[in-house]
Amino acid sequence: MQRTIRVFAFIALAVLLGCNGALRIEAPELTAVVMDVNSVTVFWESNSVIQNHADFAGYNVYVYSDSSALLVENGEELDKFNSQLIGDTSFQINGLPQDSIYYIQVRTVNTDSKVGDYSSTIPFLEASTRPEFTVTMHLADLGLPVNDSCAIRFHDAIIMADSAIQDSAADMFIRMADDTVYLVSPHAHPAYGAGARNTLFAIVGPGEFDELSTITAEPDMNEVPCQALDLIVGRTEDDNYVKIYVESIDIQNGLVTILYAYQNVTGFPFF
Repeated sequence: MQRTIRVFAFIALAVLLGCNGALRIEAPELTAVVMDVNSVTVFWESNSVIQNHADFAGYNVYVYSDSSALLVENGEELDKFNSQLIGDTSFQINGLPQDSIYYIQVRTVNTDSKVGDYSSTIPFLEASTRPEFTVTMHLADLGLPVNDSCAIRFHDAIIMADSAIQDSAADMFIRMADDTVYLVSPHAHPAYGAGARNTLFAIVGPGEFDELSTITAEPDMNEVPCQALDLIVGRTEDDNYVKIYVESIDIQNGLVTILYAYQNVTGFPFF
């Protein structure tokens, strides 16, 4: 009986250690993912316990379209995205097609090239590359019969007159009232709103475009006031989210320039 116990103890030790006795090291905690037009960058914590471990060699990044495939203890069976071990705490993942959701995971690799388990706290992060546009639009004067170039269709950045919003699937128009600029749902247009699409908005406030990677408040307003350097999030009638950054407002010439990212994965509130 004692001999059997010793055999089991040896097997358990062999699972824990690599061929030369190197330990498999815990995974770092994932902290953020920043999405772009055709790439995403994943970030994870700088952990001195991991990085100063005598058996630590680096990190691998895994990118899968099926999250369940990543939830395996044995990382040796996974296909890593990186061609070489990563020594930093961030990694840019290039060449991802749009219109798909990707699940991103980071694991450690030890000096025996053995891969550790995934983090039990945050096993993976979700991301999707998305289109990004910069456009300049006219401010609508609702006292006029037709306002040129004041409305936009998000998915392809087509700009149109407000009179076209019913037939051209516009998602937003911009107007000015009482010296304040508003982003407005076509559905709320007093003359052309009947039958037009309904987009909802939420104000985030001043900030940098890349600082916002997910919604912080669910859009629920048909129109929102804005100033230059504001961030606003929207949700279209088709349940596509959009992040809007007001780059500049030229009141004298009636122009507003916005930078926006349109998430073309339905119901996916990440940018």
